[in-house]
Amino acid sequence: MLRRLTYSQAQEVTNPGEDSRSYLFPLTVAPANLEAAPEHAHVTKDHRLIVTVTNTRLPAWHLVEPELIKVLWEIGHRTVAEKVKTLVPLTRDLRVSVNTTSHGRDCPFDPSRIKYPEQKAFDVDEEPRIGYK
Repeated sequence: MLRRLTYSQAQEVTNPGEDSRSYLFPLTVAPANLEAAPEHAHVTKDHRLIVTVTNTRLPAWHLVEPELIKVLWEIGHRTVAEKVKTLVPLTRDLRVSVNTTSHGRDCPFDPSRIKYPEQKAFDVDEEPRIGYK
């Protein structure tokens, strides 16, 4: 089944005094084939993707804020998409940490090639369940 992940605008949600930056990417997940159906609201689930990057990781990436938001979104989106694809249930709050252990010195993505925030909806195909139709 094809699932549609629809993201809203990012918001910085860093707590004062933290040695990191956190961004919230609100999103909804729903079956893509029910986009215009009357039951769409009933089957749509709200989630909060929060991606936190440590301040020790930031200097090497040399990103201005709009680029940083795009890269953090891409990291978080790939995590969510993999869970949806492999049928892992999503919790209301989804947290992803970016630090010097999880991500290398070089920025993992070219921000100019990331479609968010211009594109807000992305379809993810769930892996078929073996033995089920």
